[in-house]
Amino acid sequence: YLAATVRTALGDETSESDQIFAMTSLSATSLDVVRYYSAAQDAASNGRYEDARQNGLKAVELDPKFGVGYQLLAVASRNLGRLQDADKYAAEALRYVDTMTERERFSTRGFWYRVSSDWENCVNEYGQMIARYAADVVGLNQHALCLTQLRRIPEAVEEIQRVVNMLPNRVVFRTNLALYSNYAGNFANGEKEALAIAEPDAYATMGLVFAQLGQGQLS
Repeated sequence: YLAATVRTALGDETSESDQIFAMTSLSATSLDVVRYYSAAQDAASNGRYEDARQNGLKAVELDPKFGVGYQLLAVASRNLGRLQDADKYAAEALRYVDTMTERERFSTRGFWYRVSSDWENCVNEYGQMIARYAADVVGLNQHALCLTQLRRIPEAVEEIQRVVNMLPNRVVFRTNLALYSNYAGNFANGEKEALAIAEPDAYATMGLVFAQLGQGQLS
């Protein structure tokens, strides 16, 4: 994150997508796999989950042992409501955990705990991940989500606020900030964050609905 901030301050035009990718490490075997994975990550962070799924499928078609590619497919499938596919891909990712980088292993195990509803281990796994890789926005986002399941809402809001501070234009992260603010009873902030999203999807719209409901704006 520090490197990205310094580049921006010096006038670097690097996109947020490139900054997200610079914060990751991959066990990919070819540049084509990396390209599809990067496109999938970009699509997912902007709420385009079908695009993410299609690019993820291309990545694992090129490299069937690309474990973190299956993890990305699990995330995209879950957000599309394809829960059986999500479980299948999460299990497939675990098969290749020994070939992954340390960061990928934390992420893959953490997501497995998430889909298994093992929230304590989910928080612990992602917690270890972000302790080592403090600027990993995906890890921070997932950690915050698992915190909400344990009703540790103030911590989740603080965590997702860090992500939005790093990458303010990503739909998914700001949507989560709106939702978690609502969960914390801060409906004014929930409304503000939801309205800041230029092209809201269904989740962002729901964040606005919750905020308005909490403020008695029933109509």
